[in-house]
Amino acid sequence: FSFEGKRRSTQAQEALARLNEIAHAVICFENDRMGDMVAPKAGIYQAFAVADITISQSVRSIVNLIQRPGLIRIGFDDLLRALRSDNGRCLFGFGESDSDNRAHDALKQALKNPLMDKGKMLADAAHVLVQVAGGPGMTLSEVEILMQELGRHVNDHTQILFGTAVDGRMGNRLSVTIISSLAADGESASQTISATSEPIPAPPPPIWEQPPPKIDILSASRTDSSRGEPEPVSAEAGPISENLIPFEEPAPIETLPVEPKPEIKKLAPAPRLIVPKKKPLLPVKEPQPPAEKFVQAKQEVLQFEPVTRGRFEKSEPTIVEGQDLDVPTFLRKNIRVK
Repeated sequence: FSFEGKRRSTQAQEALARLNEIAHAVICFENDRMGDMVAPKAGIYQAFAVADITISQSVRSIVNLIQRPGLIRIGFDDLLRALRSDNGRCLFGFGESDSDNRAHDALKQALKNPLMDKGKMLADAAHVLVQVAGGPGMTLSEVEILMQELGRHVNDHTQILFGTAVDGRMGNRLSVTIISSLAADGESASQTISATSEPIPAPPPPIWEQPPPKIDILSASRTDSSRGEPEPVSAEAGPISENLIPFEEPAPIETLPVEPKPEIKKLAPAPRLIVPKKKPLLPVKEPQPPAEKFVQAKQEVLQFEPVTRGRFEKSEPTIVEGQDLDVPTFLRKNIRVK
């Protein structure tokens, strides 16, 4: 907010400049414009909620531009062209209506967006991206009416990137999305085009240089040979010969004898010793102690004398509950008789 002071405003501008250096576009919403979006008696919470809705709506619309299939599709390169500006601000507007005059109402709502400043900033934009979307009932005349009204807010030199799409989920609604960017220094499209349309000075005419005359070496040598041999100089030219410097032979250079290099006797290579491979030693088996013989004890069977029945040998035994009553009691119960 502007009432927070100059220091806070400077910090916000520096942060915005840093974001512009690393991003293709920055959507900046000025808090001072919240009052234009809500009623004067509306709560402060409602004002902040409307600002959040506006920013989220702009982000969702940019995604729909690329993902939504259309009759005239808008690609990612078109979006970058509309947002291309050095340290600029993003202009955004979105409107939707299902009234009888829905084309006019949707455009009016888009231009009222706080990020568009009621369409005044479009006059200085170099590129404007527009997408009109609607249900199957959208007509060509509605699109023409909408684009004609939008043309009143843009410059004659502004390049309009247009796209349209038909979405059955929209029903009877018609929407328009406007995206553009404005340079930070306020340079308009007309100024940019006029600067580029200035005549380029013509290059200076080329300087013609006369080529040097060609000399025929063969003809020159022939003319020299035809002149004949030079005449010998007569002996009368005395003063000329006196001025000549007598030729002196160079002094001989003493050469030192080169001492022969001593011959280096090559030593015979030392004989290569072949060390026989040692056979691996077998482990010595230690004598094992003799195993002790295990003697299994056998239990002998005691030979008991059969019990004789005496006179009752031939009669049948009297057995009651598995006991032979003919056997005496002390024998059956192993009672020792003293």
